[in-house]
Amino acid sequence: MRPINLLPAEVSEKSKARRKIFGMMLGVVAFMAVLALATFWLLGQANNAEADLEAQRQENQRLQAEIGQLDGARQLRADYQSGVSRVQLALANDIAWGRLLNDLARIINDRAWLSSLSAQASTPSETDVTFGTLSVSGTAFWYEDASSWLRVLDSSYWPAVGAGWVSSTSVSEIEEIPVVNFSSAAALTSAALSTRVVDLIPEVPE
Repeated sequence: MRPINLLPAEVSEKSKARRKIFGMMLGVVAFMAVLALATFWLLGQANNAEADLEAQRQENQRLQAEIGQLDGARQLRADYQSGVSRVQLALANDIAWGRLLNDLARIINDRAWLSSLSAQASTPSETDVTFGTLSVSGTAFWYEDASSWLRVLDSSYWPAVGAGWVSSTSVSEIEEIPVVNFSSAAALTSAALSTRVVDLIPEVPE
């Protein structure tokens, strides 16, 4: 059954107007509520962003401090490398003279003796790969004794020297005993180099 409105038209219009205003007010209230919620959410996001920014700033400061410490380590390593280069340059052609003379005393023929010895280190070149020269003058009881010494200069018994040659020989007497005087020379090989460059440079882990 259709409802019958017996109220005057003015009352009905006012009622509609009030409902419309009430609806608009509800809409405004709802909009304000949504706006407030959005504002609170944005404020929360801004606070979180500020907190993240502050945390990142602190992390950056910590990393910067670590970088500062690494700068010192890098400088220390650079100083170490510079020192290594200086030692390697200074000892690039370092001859182990003590070992050289010890080997000489060990292998010389007991029927020959030395009267003079001179040695000099040198830097290898493109045409000369030796590391120095060794000159020896001595006396032997006879030629075979002198030749045994000369054979030592080109043998594996004394790898520190090589390419030996005789520069002169002569016969003389010592208390009416004939002897052979000889002079020889040889080149110093890489086996004559010392290991001081390895001993003096400590190993540093990477």
